Amino acid sequence: MKKFYPLIALAIVLAIAGSYGLDHYRQLREQQQAQTAYLITRCVNQGLLSLFALQANDWAKDSRQLEIEEKRLRERVDALPDAVGVEKPFADWQGALEVCDRLTINSNRQHSTIFRPLTEMAKKEIWSLETAKSEPFQERRKKAIYRTKIAAEAADRYLDDLKADVSRLLDISRISPAARALTEQQLQEAIFTKYRKGAFSKRRVLQYLEWQETFYQLLTDNPKGFTLRGGSLFFYNKNLHRQADDLNRSLLQGEVDFFSNWRLLVQH
Repeated sequence: MKKFYPLIALAIVLAIAGSYGLDHYRQLREQQQAQTAYLITRCVNQGLLSLFALQANDWAKDSRQLEIEEKRLRERVDALPDAVGVEKPFADWQGALEVCDRLTINSNRQHSTIFRPLTEMAKKEIWSLETAKSEPFQERRKKAIYRTKIAAEAADRYLDDLKADVSRLLDISRISPAARALTEQQLQEAIFTKYRKGAFSKRRVLQYLEWQETFYQLLTDNPKGFTLRGGSLFFYNKNLHRQADDLNRSLLQGEVDFFSNWRLLVQH
C-alpha cells in the first residue's frame, strides 16, 4: 500500500496544478474578453464624441472643422490600444483592432456625408442674388441641395445606422462568441442606452431645401422677368414678384432653424 502513496500524492499535485491551470486560463480568458469589449466600446464612444464636436460647429464661420475632426478622431482611436494596456496580443484583441479600425473609417465617412454639404450651404456667394442668373452657380446650388437632402436622410437615421454597422462588423469579425456577447452587452449599457436620437427634424430641413430649390428655379426659369437694383430684386411681373417674395421670406425665416437642426442629431 505504501508504494502507492507517492502515486496518490503525485495525482493530488497534478489535480491541484490542473485545477489551478484551468482557473488561471479561465481568468485570463475573462480578462481578454473584457479588454476586447472595452476597446470596441471606447472606439464607438470616440466616434460619437467626434459627432458631438461636429454638430456643435458653426459651419458659416469654420468650414475646416470636418477635416480637423477627422484627423483628431483617428489620433484618439490610434491611442486606445496603449490606453487599455494589453501586454501580449491575442486573437480576440486582433479582431477588436480590426473592428475598431473599420468603425473609425465608417464614422468619418458618415460624418462627411452628413456635414460636408453644410460647408456649401453656408457659402454666401452661392446664394447671392447677384449670381441668380448664372448657370454655373445654378448647377452648384442644385448639387448643394441634392447632397444636403442625402445628408438629412443620413442625419435622421444616424444612431440606427451606427447600431447596424457595429452589429455587422461584430458578426463578420474574428472575435469569439463569448467576447462578442460581452461587447454587445457593454455597448448596450454604456452607449446605446445613454445616447439617443436628438430633436433633428428631417421634415423642416427638407422643407427649407424645397424653398431654396423652388426660389432659385423660379429665377432661373424667368431670367428676363427680374433685374437686380441696389442689391435687391426688381420684378416686372406682379405674380412673379409675389411668388419670389413669399419664397424669399420663408428662406429668411427658416435659415436659422435649418442650421440649428444640425446641432440636434444625437443627445446624451
